[in-house]
Amino acid sequence: MDCIKGIFKFFFILFATTAVVVGAAIAVLAFVFKKDFEELEQKTKEIVSEIEANN
Repeated sequence: MDCIKGIFKFFFILFATTAVVVGAAIAVLAFVFKKDFEELEQKTKEIVSEIEANN
């Protein structure tokens, strides 16, 4: 019985740790992609305003 409890505890800790690491990685990637998207959006607005100014 103690062996089963140990295995369950091991897998629970492994799952919890993995969930935290994956959650942190997703948060970092979301932050980086949001920053890149905002930069791309700003450049697009600049290009559109230049085209409109030339017409």
